[in-house]
This record gives sequence, structure tokens and C-alpha cells, in this order.
Amino acid sequence: MRTNISLQIVGWFLAAACLAAAARDTHAVTINYVGTEPGGAASGYATANWSNSAVAKLYATGSSNKYGKDGYWDIRPMPWDPGSASVSEAASAGNNLGTTAASYPTLTSGSLPSFVGSFTGGAGNFVNFGGYAIYRGPDGSAFYRQGGLSVPVSNGPYNTPEGSNNGYFGETLTFTLTYSGTVRVGLAVDSVGSGSYAPDYVGIYSNSTGTVYSSKLTRDGSPDMAVFDIVNPNGQTFTVAQWQLQGTQSVSVLSLATFDVIAVPEPSAAVLLAAAGTVAGAFVRRRRL
Repeated sequence: MRTNISLQIVGWFLAAACLAAAARDTHAVTINYVGTEPGGAASGYATANWSNSAVAKLYATGSSNKYGKDGYWDIRPMPWDPGSASVSEAASAGNNLGTTAASYPTLTSGSLPSFVGSFTGGAGNFVNFGGYAIYRGPDGSAFYRQGGLSVPVSNGPYNTPEGSNNGYFGETLTFTLTYSGTVRVGLAVDSVGSGSYAPDYVGIYSNSTGTVYSSKLTRDGSPDMAVFDIVNPNGQTFTVAQWQLQGTQSVSVLSLATFDVIAVPEPSAAVLLAAAGTVAGAFVRRRRL
């Protein structure tokens, strides 16, 4: 009899573990806007210093005080000072963000991160001209004149957080995440010296969530980074769009995309044992009745 009870307790323990695993796997994907990293002098030019650990960040994860520790696309930067050199190159939909450009290629962390299934850019132009913002490079030290992917903001009008049919968007990025946890995504804009070519909002769209917007951004030619958490995105595809309010739409430029994984702790053995113990206790009590 005791052997049977022991086997049944083990069975309950395994069932509890399976239920916990199943609960993790069936959570619906969510997109949460975390906040906007400012780029002005008061912040120490935090967005432009995305890779410089000496400058405080509002939403950096872990202990590195950097963005992009798990992946980044630094779009078409030019080592400082590039003088009169420039970039102006057409980009078709589904492009590789300029990572194989013959001159001044996009800087990345290497091959696609293991949690990114695909990553492509929208149709537009790669650009880098005089007057664009100066950023740190991925090493956190070297300076670059920052380039970007410019996309036409011509889809609309559609609703924005400010009202009905008062906004237009341009699709900038599409990516798939193969991860069950949380991925923090940073999207740097307004880096081209003129707010005319910056978004009022950055949005991330998926079929499951619809569009989740940043707060309204300040279009002033000072770089900002809109930061989002995508939770339980396993297998989902996401589209990043830049939005401008009706009457101000032209093109809008994205300069940098960063990815940081926020690990979700597995249930500890103690938690599972406690759950199994509760179930087993209920079983023993039921046996005594």
C-alpha cells in the first residue's frame, strides 16, 4: 500500500511539473511599451551612448548598462569625421538592413541571434548625410555619424492614440522571435538632424496584439529610443512602423534596433516540491476519509 501511495505521489509531482511547463508555454504573446530613452544633454545623450556603459540608461537590462547585449543593428554609420561622404541607397522590401553593403555597412552583433528567426527591413532608402547625429559605435568608444533606414510614411489615414484617422505609418522592420520569455526591443529615431523626418509614435504590430504604440515622441532632431518588451513571442512575427500625424507626414528614419533577452526563471525545485506536497497531502487526506 505504501509503495502505491509513493508512486502516486511521484505521479502527482510529475503532473504538477508538467502543468507548470504547460502554463508557461500557453501564455499569449503581449507587447508592452516600457518607456522612451531620451537623447538630450540632460540625459548624457543616453540614446546616442547606447553602447557606452559609463552613461546611465533608464531601461538597460542586467548589469551591463548597455542596450543590444543580445543583438543589435546599427544602421549604416560612418566613422567620425566622414567629411563630405554620404550614403543614399535605395532599399527594397525585405532587405537585410544594409549588413552586406559595399561601403559603410550596417554593424551587427554577427549572425542572427538564436532567438531571432528572421529580420528584414522595409522599402525605402539607406541614408547618412552631414548634420546627422553622432553616436557611439558598438564597442562603446568609437564615434560615428549615424545613418538610418528612411521609409515613406504613406499608409493611412488610420487611428493613433490621439484620435480617429489622424495618422499615417511607414513599415520599417519585420522580425520573428523564437523565444518563450521576454525580449526587450529598443528602436532609435530622430537622429537625422531634423524632426521633420522623425515619427510622432513608434508602433509594434502582431496579429495577436494589434499595434502597441510608444508614448508621443518629441520631434526635435535629438535622438530618442522607444523601448518595448515583447513577452512570450515564440514563433510570432512583428512589424515595426513609424507613425506621423496627418499633415506632417513625409519620411521617417530608424537608426538603431537593439535586442536584450530578459530571462524568465524556471520554477525552482522547492516550488515544484511544495506544489507536489500540497497535491500529495490532499491525496492522503482523501485516502483517510
